[in-house]
Amino acid sequence: MKVRYLLVSWNDITIEPRDIPKLRGFFLTQFPENHLFHNHLPGQKFSYKMPQIQYRIIDKHPALLAINEAIDLAKQVFLEVGKLELNGKTIISNEREMILREEDFGQSKEYYNYYFASPWMALNQENYDAYNKLDTFNKNQKLKTILKNNLKTLSKAFQYWIPDTENLNVDGWFHPAEVNFHNQTMLCFTGDFTTNFLIPEFFGLGKQSARGFGVVRKKEE
Repeated sequence: MKVRYLLVSWNDITIEPRDIPKLRGFFLTQFPENHLFHNHLPGQKFSYKMPQIQYRIIDKHPALLAINEAIDLAKQVFLEVGKLELNGKTIISNEREMILREEDFGQSKEYYNYYFASPWMALNQENYDAYNKLDTFNKNQKLKTILKNNLKTLSKAFQYWIPDTENLNVDGWFHPAEVNFHNQTMLCFTGDFTTNFLIPEFFGLGKQSARGFGVVRKKEE
């Protein structure tokens, strides 16, 4: 199937990965009533749907990725938000860019090579303990299973049902990377993987993908 998504970037502003929470905080203050920016529903309830606005760094520039109903909202952002407030500074941007992309998505007969452009947060508290008890080989097997489940979760966001889940295959080579998140050290992973599933550029997998974790890019042939 085809999926549409919108990228809005501020190409004359540069930020570091640690600035993504500040970027998110800026948009929360600009659009406090719109739950698409923070994924919380009225009444302090959390939405367990895939966040439809996700925060990114693309070539060191701050960006938003919008899917589904958030696409029109991101168009509004492009037209209205000409400055960002980060690290106590107001930065005016004269080089905003908006790109509407349509890409193939879903299970494929062919295999494709990808890499994580940002650390992949694969583990939660429950599977973290189980993961640590495994040997090296089975740790990698565990991560491949988690990655396959991440693809299933991503599919649900687009109401796409994988035709043949038994033959959805993932192979990968993952390297542990400690990341500071909310003042806690989290075990994340970098690495490459191969799968018979088409993933659009800059989509995220795993926990906290809306905050820029687990961003996937296709490897150049």
